[in-house]
Amino acid sequence: MSKEIALVLMSHGNFAKAAIESAELIVGKQTNFETLSIFTVDNVSHLKQELQEKIASLDTQSGLIFLTDILGGTPMNLASHLITKENILVCCGLNLPLLLDVLMNRDLPFDEMKSLIQTAYQNGLTIRDFNDLQKQEDEDDLL
Repeated sequence: MSKEIALVLMSHGNFAKAAIESAELIVGKQTNFETLSIFTVDNVSHLKQELQEKIASLDTQSGLIFLTDILGGTPMNLASHLITKENILVCCGLNLPLLLDVLMNRDLPFDEMKSLIQTAYQNGLTIRDFNDLQKQEDEDDLL
């Protein structure tokens, strides 16, 4: 049994694949995950079947997290229909800082991972003006 939470990244186009590839450059090769890219020409029933097959290939004993690109989009809607048992979480707003946090903490208990994701979203949504940060560092250097 894997202690690692399973992960499915879903997006319009190849964003999910690119996100995991970028993350792996930073945190190393990952296991127990799948991606699903959705295009306008895709048939929803085929996508559902493909998603079910991808989930079946994962070890979901410790839980399953879906990271999707946008609220109300096809990826999120497909994933939402699969919430049939405990320890399944569907999150929208896939971004690289969030993905890195999830990947580096997949061995956490599921409830702790949910809390980590909420914090990561809050921190990731903060706008940071680099000019202001640089100005503060310059002022600190003068002290």
